[in-house]
Amino acid sequence: MQKQKIKAIMCGKARFSVITENLIRLEWSEKEIFEDGETLFALNRNHNGCSVSVEETENMIRIQTEIFTLFYQENGESGFSSRNLYAVFGEKIWYFGMKNTENLGGALATLDGVDGYCQTDDGILSRNGWFTLDDSKNAVLENGWLKKTLRKRETDLYLFVYGTDYRKALQTLFYVSGKPAMPRKYMLGSWYSRWWAYTDEELLAIADAYEKNDFPLDIMVLDMDWHHHDWTYRATEECKKYRAKSGYGHAGNLGWTGYTWNRRLIKNPQKLLDRLHERGLAVVLNDHPHDGIRSHEEMYADFMQALGVSPDSKVDVEFDAGNRQYMEAFFRHAHEKREAEGVDFWWLDWQQDHLKPIIKGTMLPHLPWLNYCYYEHARKNGKRGASFSRFGGIGDHKHPIFFSGDTKATWECLAFEVAFTASSSNAGLFYWGHDTGGFFGEANAELYVRWTQFSGFSACLRAHSERNAKLDRCPWKWGEREADAMRRIYHLRSRLMPYIYSLAYEGYGNGMPMISSMYLAYPEDEEAYRHPEQYFFGKAFLCAPITKPVNEKGLSSQTVWIKEGIYYHFFTNEKYEAGMHEIFSLLDEFPLLIRAGVPVPMQKKTNRMTEKVPEELIIRIYPGEDGSFTLYEDDGISEKYQSGKYLKTKLSYENRDGFIRIAIEPNGKGYEGMPEERSYRIELPLTEHQFSVIDGCVNAKISFEDSMNIVQIPKINAKQSLNLILKAKI
Repeated sequence: MQKQKIKAIMCGKARFSVITENLIRLEWSEKEIFEDGETLFALNRNHNGCSVSVEETENMIRIQTEIFTLFYQENGESGFSSRNLYAVFGEKIWYFGMKNTENLGGALATLDGVDGYCQTDDGILSRNGWFTLDDSKNAVLENGWLKKTLRKRETDLYLFVYGTDYRKALQTLFYVSGKPAMPRKYMLGSWYSRWWAYTDEELLAIADAYEKNDFPLDIMVLDMDWHHHDWTYRATEECKKYRAKSGYGHAGNLGWTGYTWNRRLIKNPQKLLDRLHERGLAVVLNDHPHDGIRSHEEMYADFMQALGVSPDSKVDVEFDAGNRQYMEAFFRHAHEKREAEGVDFWWLDWQQDHLKPIIKGTMLPHLPWLNYCYYEHARKNGKRGASFSRFGGIGDHKHPIFFSGDTKATWECLAFEVAFTASSSNAGLFYWGHDTGGFFGEANAELYVRWTQFSGFSACLRAHSERNAKLDRCPWKWGEREADAMRRIYHLRSRLMPYIYSLAYEGYGNGMPMISSMYLAYPEDEEAYRHPEQYFFGKAFLCAPITKPVNEKGLSSQTVWIKEGIYYHFFTNEKYEAGMHEIFSLLDEFPLLIRAGVPVPMQKKTNRMTEKVPEELIIRIYPGEDGSFTLYEDDGISEKYQSGKYLKTKLSYENRDGFIRIAIEPNGKGYEGMPEERSYRIELPLTEHQFSVIDGCVNAKISFEDSMNIVQIPKINAKQSLNLILKAKI
């Protein structure tokens, strides 16, 4: 049996394409016509060079990689079945049509109305050791747009086979479907958002109040009251029936769409945008595009002329997402006019698939396609794409960041959201922006604090709420004790931004989630599957957010499982080793454990978490095991990182018999805005003895404060490596 590198193998009306050693595409077509164009899911089907063995007889084929062996027997059936198609890997077997009974969960398009646990869609990861993704009805792309002439694809299936190698499964997903792109850096910061009819003066006052009350802020979101509402526009009968049945108002044709500034509230839009930008804030506008550009809009005439229709007709042209001419005119006249004024990106608030379930001429729902369109539109002038929307399913993970929807403010919902965020990583979705505190419901200050602690260790810290006077999420309005607790998290997230941004690159570069369940690291350990409310936040932190109220003693607890290693409680410095631990917390603490020996890059607290690259880098290392971490930096906004315009700095720690070695090793081309020189502050907490520098930097100064050694290194070239050796003074 001769090994060969192949792309596709035919057997009757079936075609098999080995993509990687653990991924094969399975197609069947009655007319033996197959589709090779890109889809919203599949961008790269090129064979990765793995070894493949093929054995063929007259009506049978056997395909083998180092991971699996697939058998297909052409038996006269019209299509694949459990009788003619199966695969073997290890001691397990998969056959066509088999149910994935032990899937570990994935994401959902939205959490609108969620009030506790609910079943998610499947993710890629499963204890069955395999997963199939059906791409048969997905949109095919041609020249960056929906392909007009489509062939019927009877079966177009992707079989992932990985056993317990979950990390390999995610890497394979990104190989075929595309990596989760780097978000713009400011999207990982602090957001303020509220469904409220704010004036321009009120928005500026909120921005100033964040600074006055010492809460960092990076993004100001203007919900739909920023634009004129055509409340006289009459709802369709279908829309009225839906609203009456569901009681839910997000139904389209109700005046929610708009692109002309509401000058009753925003008297001088340009001045508002300029003043927000002067404060270092990015600005986001809410967009419900369902009703398109209608006759009352200021850009209506230009838009209609672009479509070749007379503006005098006063016709309201239907929103047509699948029509390239329409969408190009829509973006040019609805979005670009606002972007020229200074709008940074858009919040796509699409909720109308119940009214228009599919795009005309396709079997495709609107959400994944609109996310693609909005993201691609945002990639102008060298900027990274930006899509803030609900999730369009596996394949849409390429277009961060995502908005999880309108959840209820309950403890049950918070607990579910923690587990849900971790399981979403199983679908490649690494970036959720949740409504911190819940969108609607009870005004519970303690719950808001706990939600903030969770959001502080997720993809972004985003405040949002419904049109309710009691639910203004400005954190200083919830009581002094609660404000202090939330301020602690805001400050900590600001200080940890170099670490957090490095986690974003880990997702892009290595396929590692920012938030991952315990079983991703320990797939063979049964205990790893029993703790859905704790997760790894990169390699340095183990997080277990509090999801229940305090008891009569003012404490709440979370049970934390540690598989291995030494951890320290970030707030109390208590030491934890392998085992089960019930950790009690006051309101301003939660179980945030940091792994010993892993260098954590930090910065000084700043009112704009993501605005500047720190000229002084703080590196904190808790005593214990050897460890390393790679700091990643780039310009935060462009796509130049894809061509190597970044700096990676490997940080290493070794502890040998009273000697500590700390290495700082920058590597890379660098990037626009990178400081030429940088100073370092190395923090070594919980050390029994003061250390002295015996090699590596003669100008280093060391001090000993509250059981912490602090090594201060004056400014040196930002690309210069350091190799410090410290010795304990005994």
